[in-house]
Amino acid sequence: MYTFEKTDKDRYMGGCLIMNVDCKEELYPAKVITLFGQPDYFTEDYEQLFSCVVAAKDENGRELVLEIYHGPSGPAIGGGDSPEEEAAAAELAELIKAAELSDYEWEGDYEDVPVHIRMGVKNGVPYNESDFPEGEDFDPEDFM
Repeated sequence: MYTFEKTDKDRYMGGCLIMNVDCKEELYPAKVITLFGQPDYFTEDYEQLFSCVVAAKDENGRELVLEIYHGPSGPAIGGGDSPEEEAAAAELAELIKAAELSDYEWEGDYEDVPVHIRMGVKNGVPYNESDFPEGEDFDPEDFM
């Protein structure tokens, strides 16, 4: 069992995707904010939406540093590839999924499609709105 707390983003030495988190994209930042406060950063790029670095401390006081983020693969947790980091990430994912929602707003672009997105939580109600370019030459199915 681990305890988690936000830590200095400079402690994260990089890593790889440990796991995706099964959480709706508009709810993920809201739940992370509830648990850890504002992320280390938000961007206007959907594939680099936000990052929050946390320390996972085990019962023996050993710390592992993980990154909670929304990247190209969606809601995810990153870190090293040790069994301990995988166990901590799995526990963290369950904690995130069970968290209440905090209000936030995000607006940016997903360049691959291209689409402009507005999402967040306002007064406890999640929203996710997309604006596709207009014109005869644009067909969203071409990007799916």
